[in-house]
Amino acid sequence: MNIDFLKKLYQSRLVKSGIWFTIGTFCIQGINFLTVPILTRLLSTSDFGTVGIYTIYVTILTSIISLGLESAVSTGKFDFKEDFEGFLSSILFLSTIPLIIGLIIALVFKQFIAIKLGLSPNLVVLLIFQSFFTFVISFATTRYSVEYKYKKFLIVSITSTLLNVLLSIAWIQRLNVDKYYGRIYGSALVVIIYGLILYGIFVIKGKKLINIKYWKYALGISVPLVFHILSQIILTSADTIMIGKMVGKSAAGIYNFSYKIGQILSIVWMAANKAWVPWFFGKMDEKNYDDITKKIRYYIILFSLISFVLIFISPEVSSIMGTKSYLEGIKMVPLIMIGYYLAFLYSIPVNLEFYTKNTKYIAVGTVMAAGANIGLNYILIPRFGYMAAAWTTIISYFLLFVYHYIIALKVSDIRICNIKDFIFGILFIAGISIIFLLTRELWIIRYTIIVLSGIIGVLLLKKKLAKN
Repeated sequence: MNIDFLKKLYQSRLVKSGIWFTIGTFCIQGINFLTVPILTRLLSTSDFGTVGIYTIYVTILTSIISLGLESAVSTGKFDFKEDFEGFLSSILFLSTIPLIIGLIIALVFKQFIAIKLGLSPNLVVLLIFQSFFTFVISFATTRYSVEYKYKKFLIVSITSTLLNVLLSIAWIQRLNVDKYYGRIYGSALVVIIYGLILYGIFVIKGKKLINIKYWKYALGISVPLVFHILSQIILTSADTIMIGKMVGKSAAGIYNFSYKIGQILSIVWMAANKAWVPWFFGKMDEKNYDDITKKIRYYIILFSLISFVLIFISPEVSSIMGTKSYLEGIKMVPLIMIGYYLAFLYSIPVNLEFYTKNTKYIAVGTVMAAGANIGLNYILIPRFGYMAAAWTTIISYFLLFVYHYIIALKVSDIRICNIKDFIFGILFIAGISIIFLLTRELWIIRYTIIVLSGIIGVLLLKKKLAKN
């Protein structure tokens, strides 16, 4: 009976796609994480900090050049069912307008921009191209997730990951000085090649470049989200930039290392969200609110357990991933994971805001949280050192969760979120964090707790399966 139940569970579109999107997302979003143990042995903390800062610039420019148009894909799938291919090719072509403007600005003011960003002039134009084609890849994978095309998602993510890693390592090893160039060039080349191919596929299949109706629809959803996306990037990345300027690039490299380890939880969250969003939108269309509420409860419980395990094993993972010069940042990893856990919690009410197309509220909340993060960093980093940045992130994400829960109650009369489930999650992660702090140096006790929890979990699952 248990095997039949598991087979039936796997046949669920949500579960099946969730499993495969998790695998794929670990590849495409985990590129930087998967290369951390290699890069920390090939790059100095200063070079690692430079790569991290450049990556942040790519992320910021990606959100500006793309105009946030990726966010219109999920809703467009339901609103333009009869011409989804045309809709996609049209809004993708729209994104080339800011690309052209960006290239002109980069070419004319290349020297000035390079000085302000602290980069060499030859990286400025590359930054524009890499940012645009990063968006194209993300645009494509969003489309594949909306349509449950996990096989295409896997092909793009896995092959690009392997090429990115191999080319970057080969390039770094050819350099004797300024080795960070090897990581930047290797990553950029793969992104540009894949982006060009995917761009061509979308345009050829859609056969529509200019469609004012599609453009107005997409911009109406995406433009308010540009501020949200930028603020989200600032919320997650301002720490590294500010540490680099206020403490030094070496400290920024150590903090960036810690952030990448903590990002394991973010990767799991993003993978789960890729499966969750299309399922959630479909259930909302069906008005099956009871099923959504029940699944949210299970979603929070499952993610809480994953967070518990990752926090408890984080010291050992950090030791494996980094060298001695990076290990000072180990104690920050669990804090960063707690921040990502709170980000997961707020994503649940945010999806309701997306569905109701109340994206302006999303932007307002993220701008305020980013402002709070920057303000707290300015106050606390000089006083307590760069570790304070991890605490400011936790505070900012908690404020963002409270904000979005309140907004979700205001934008819709539909009550799909039960506050008790969120309180359980927050209290659970707080309790687990306290236990971790008490046992951080006692790895035998930590792993014993994990094993005992796993045994209890299996017994409870068997009991539930027996009832079914």
